[in-house]
Amino acid sequence: MAAGSFPSDPCNRKVILVLNQHDLEKCAYEVDAARALLDEEAYVLRFPVGIQDHPPAALQNLLDAGLARSGGMLVQSPYDADTYEDALLASQRFALAKHMYFSNLCMLLGAKEVSVDQVEVRMRSSETTVDAGGKRHGVGAQVTAESKEKEKEKFQAQMNLRDEFEGGPPDVTAAERLLRRTGLWSDPNMRSLLEMRRDGSNQLKARKLVLSLSSEAERNLNVVARLNVPTCLSISGEYKRVIHEQYDYLLTVLVRF
Repeated sequence: MAAGSFPSDPCNRKVILVLNQHDLEKCAYEVDAARALLDEEAYVLRFPVGIQDHPPAALQNLLDAGLARSGGMLVQSPYDADTYEDALLASQRFALAKHMYFSNLCMLLGAKEVSVDQVEVRMRSSETTVDAGGKRHGVGAQVTAESKEKEKEKFQAQMNLRDEFEGGPPDVTAAERLLRRTGLWSDPNMRSLLEMRRDGSNQLKARKLVLSLSSEAERNLNVVARLNVPTCLSISGEYKRVIHEQYDYLLTVLVRF
């Protein structure tokens, strides 16, 4: 884990730990503490953050979002290397972001309506299915942790279950540019939807699909799981939830053109 100047390479700052001077001093004289944080994809940001005339875009975004707080653990967005979320909220926020990008893709491809038929939230040892009306189905294992249930309900409450557009001819160039810019070109469902809307005599009029909202974010969240943050540092123990409470969000979506 680097602690020098802010990395220009996004790969060296998948996760950012915001440490104050006291914590940095502990890492300096406690060898085990420094060794536990060694990871080429993580970076230590000194708090308070020194003001620069022209800070890097990622650093400016952290400051503008109020995320540069002592003891914070931040995760890079898989869709924008200069955007970060608090690790406690990252999984859910990134899932919501992908849903937004999917709806944006459909708009660019000329869709008239994008509707969510079902939201499925999977966990390590259980899963709950929630239809668009909020009714729960098939619990694989009893979920007893109240915090987990609240997180599921919060995710459902933040979902836009239906988007309507005027409809029109597909702008395939803009749609492809969106997928490449956000790294979503690797999503087979989104890429297939684009290909099916290319010019042709028999264009796609509707498609129902299951969209994973968590696959891209998992890679960055795994960096958090690798870090063995020493207890002597002022990092909240709540961040352990990122490791022990991992969620996978899936949507069953109907797109009409």
